[in-house]
Amino acid sequence: MSEDYTLSAARLLDAASEFGTPLYVYNEARIKAQCRAVIRLFNGLPVNWLYAIKANDNPFIMQLIRSEGIGFDTVSYEEVLLSKSFTTNPTEIFYTENSMSDAEMDAAIQEGVILNIGSIKRLERFFQHPESKTCCIRINPAIGDGHHAKVNTGDPESKFGIRIGLIGEAVALAKTYGKRINGIHAHIGSGIKDPENLIAAMKVLLELSREFPDLEFINFGGGMPTPYRDSDNAFDMKRFAELASPMLHKDLERRPEDFRYYFEPGRWFVAQAGYLLTRVQTIKDQIETTYLGTDTGMHHLMRPIIYDAWHRVVNLNSFNEAGDRLYTVSGNICESGDILAFDRMMPEAKMNDVLAICDAGAYGMTMASQYNRRALPAEVLLTEGGGTKLIRPGKSARQTVNRFLEDCGFNLP
Repeated sequence: MSEDYTLSAARLLDAASEFGTPLYVYNEARIKAQCRAVIRLFNGLPVNWLYAIKANDNPFIMQLIRSEGIGFDTVSYEEVLLSKSFTTNPTEIFYTENSMSDAEMDAAIQEGVILNIGSIKRLERFFQHPESKTCCIRINPAIGDGHHAKVNTGDPESKFGIRIGLIGEAVALAKTYGKRINGIHAHIGSGIKDPENLIAAMKVLLELSREFPDLEFINFGGGMPTPYRDSDNAFDMKRFAELASPMLHKDLERRPEDFRYYFEPGRWFVAQAGYLLTRVQTIKDQIETTYLGTDTGMHHLMRPIIYDAWHRVVNLNSFNEAGDRLYTVSGNICESGDILAFDRMMPEAKMNDVLAICDAGAYGMTMASQYNRRALPAEVLLTEGGGTKLIRPGKSARQTVNRFLEDCGFNLP
């Protein structure tokens, strides 16, 4: 666990001692550093950045990111409502629909947010709405990328976006109904490996933009990756800016005043700022595999079971010792697939040791469930000034069950 913006083992152990485990811990300094790193990339260009709140929608995290000048990338009406708690300007909320209902569309129109539509059928429904005026459309550029097949959203057969061959129909629909398509958008995947892949998608959008007479912005998407493994290369943001800036300067020459560009870095802001802390509850030798059974599991961090994701695991109680034992870290859910990390070389573990599952700030709590009726972990923000802030309390087993019964409207005799 190193270096810049990384929390010390001692500080994490203190959090585990104070709040118990399992526990999500976030590093305020790291989140701010990530925000500021992108803000300064395109000086002199009208570039706006959007945070994908599906990565981590804790209100305190959202407030922190918004305070750094970042807008919100939302993918549901519920996320739109949540985002409105942090900005009074609806154009700072970008809503990319996915199989949106008529009721959700009507509500989004009333909210005045930027609505991004990804199918011809929904686009026509939007234009038929008596109060609709402008919208963005999501284009499938037939360029896909990402860390896993399940997050590749730009593939020609992906469910996302309007394929290029239907753009003429989209433009014609707008003209027929007297409405305007004022923005275009593409998002090729999450965990884009190389800047050149995003640049290729940008070139496609810039060329296609000539088909739209009323454009006021282009959203190029994003999905910058997190280097989960030590061998992973970090996305070269500087190289990306060096390649993208000349393209944007040239494109801006033919644009109207107040034209703007958007990027959506996705998990970039929060992934490396988060840790899931858990205690070793059992050590089990199964001949060829030694398991460290923990008090968390796939219900708190689903990325390993969904995406075969790799997260670094550190034993905080033996942080400075050499790893000489091979362990598989398992969860407490009654499923054989509840494995958080396979075959990790670590120091010898003892009962009640605290493990830190690293780079867990994105797609942890937002995907968490109460499967097996397990309680959700608490969340803590460790501040730049050295303080500790509880940003979501945990609940006891009894509180969790009682709340479930209450939500179901079930009255105990």
